[in-house]
Amino acid sequence: MYPQSQPIEPERSWMGRHLAAVISIAAVAALVAFLAAILYWVFTIMGNSDPARLAFDTASASPVVIGRLGTPLKKGLLVSGRIEVTGPAGSAEISIPISGPRGEGALYVSARKTAGLWQLDLLQFGPKDSEERFDLLQKKVPPLTSQ
Repeated sequence: MYPQSQPIEPERSWMGRHLAAVISIAAVAALVAFLAAILYWVFTIMGNSDPARLAFDTASASPVVIGRLGTPLKKGLLVSGRIEVTGPAGSAEISIPISGPRGEGALYVSARKTAGLWQLDLLQFGPKDSEERFDLLQKKVPPLTSQ
């Protein structure tokens, strides 16, 4: 009697042998892409918010910022902080990276929304790699005249 032979299985492809690993890697890649898209969306929303635009427009007209960074100024992507809005009221505390042909820095912003309008309470410019801060809302006080 002849020994029973085992049926010969066709050799599986690399994909067939590693299907679980491929699915796991694809799932992790999809999750990372999804989280990156959410972060990009959040940073974009913050960077295009009313207080961020008001701060950037005000800083773009500042001789201090133009003198340090040059023109044109660019707003960076990683705007951080918090913005809270409830109807016609709100508040914002944000940091906006900016750059120009001569360097980089950040805008530090504190703003509030009252009766539907945003007002900057604090707007400071800090050059990169420096502890220096320039108050961009500083109003010049006229000198007292003696009578």
